[in-house]
This record gives sequence, C-alpha cells and structure tokens, in this order.
Amino acid sequence: MKKLYIIFTLLLSLLLISCSNDDALIIGVDFYPMPQIVDLIESDLEKEGIKVRKLQMDYNAQNALLFRNEMDGNLIQHQHFMNFFNNAQNADLVVAQPVYHSKFALYSAYYESVEDIEENETIYMPIDVVNTSRALLLLQSAGLITLKEGKTTDATLDDIVSNPKNLKFEQHGLLDTAFKYRDSGKRLAIMYPSYAKTAINLGDDSEFLFNEEINEITQTYAISFVVRSSMLNDSRIQKFIEILTSEKVKQWIIDNYGYAAIPAF
Repeated sequence: MKKLYIIFTLLLSLLLISCSNDDALIIGVDFYPMPQIVDLIESDLEKEGIKVRKLQMDYNAQNALLFRNEMDGNLIQHQHFMNFFNNAQNADLVVAQPVYHSKFALYSAYYESVEDIEENETIYMPIDVVNTSRALLLLQSAGLITLKEGKTTDATLDDIVSNPKNLKFEQHGLLDTAFKYRDSGKRLAIMYPSYAKTAINLGDDSEFLFNEEINEITQTYAISFVVRSSMLNDSRIQKFIEILTSEKVKQWIIDNYGYAAIPAF
C-alpha cells in the first residue's frame, strides 16, 4: 500500500509539473510545519518577484524528482537522509540551509520516567537506516542500551552490546510508528513530533519521556532546505534562503512549534 501511495503521488506530481508553464520555484514539502512555513513566506517572495509552487507529497519520492530537475528544492530531510540518497544514486544534492532541529523523542503516556520502563517492553521505532541509528543513539543517551564503541550515525540493531531490560524493537515507517504507538495504549515509541501531530493529533510535549539533546552529533540532523549543487548559487534560491531564515520565520517556529523544534538559524 505504501509503494502504491508513493507511485500515485509521484505520477500526480509529474502531471502537475508538466502542466505548469510558469517560472516558479517548485519546492517539495511533506510533514508539518514545512508546508505552513512555505505558505508563510509566499507573499514575501512574490514581493521579490519570485513565484513559488508548493508540491506536497511523500518525502520518500522527492529526492528523485529533485535530482532529475523536476523540482528546485525540498524541505523534508536532514543531511544523513540526503547523503544516503546521494550515495545510492550518485547524486549531487546539498544542504542549502538548515531550518530547525526536531526534538526527536522517546514517547510514552504509560510510563513517567525512563527508570520505570519494565523489562521485555516493546519500543516502536523507525525502520529506515538513518532514523534507526538516530533512535539507537537516543536510547543510548537515555541509558537503556549501549552501542559498540565508535558507533554513531551508522549504528544498527546489530551494534547493541548491552540491553539490560531486554527491550524489544519493532520497526515501521515514520507514520506507521505513530499509529502503532497509539494502538499499543501509548506505551513506548521513538518519533518525530511532526508525525505524532499528523498521525495521532498530539500537538505538545506532554508524552515526551526522553528527548534528544542538541550536541555535535544530533545537530547534524537538522531538517533542511536541500537543492542540487548546481542550483545553490542561483539568485532565486539565495533569496528563498534569505526569506526562509528571516526573523519572521524564526519567531513563527518558536510560537507555533517551539515544543517540538529549535530554529537552526
């Protein structure tokens, strides 16, 4: 079903792109709050003579469109997800501007502290490679597991060397992880706040059991504006970055998403 949805959104996006004959910047978005941020700055960009067309679709399909010059930039990923695509496709995507640090978190409405977690509990977590490693780093920071020495952004489940509570890990897509969390009685899951908001309408940090701290490693996971390397110095892209990193946008993030994100500019 997930593959069919991606194929459908990909075909729809190609139709929309082919029907367009304007000179607008096509910017890919997916989850909250990036569509809202693009809406926020659309009129400011128009005052600078720049039209923007927002293309909202599943994030898994977007980098291929961007690489094929069918989109001008996207706001759906951190640098590790981008690098994974670049390495797999011999692509040249680059981070043009970090936008915010998401408060990646271990959620629970059942437990009150990490210490209270019972043995043999199941933790739902992302299945994709880059977010698996991030989830494992979070669990290690919480004192729940220990990873092999030197393992960071390349960690896998096989790198766990200590798991005192004998925790079980069940992996799903980002959105499905949130649904599994809901259906389990909200016991334990590692999620992005954007997906908790989208899937189960959880719009605050009341169920954060342990959230990621910003440090030298985790700051590299900032959700970013990504473009092709050849477009980085394009005047429209540079103006988009200038307005994207305005005080107006920073304050909007703080006011509307401050519980879940820290501006990265």
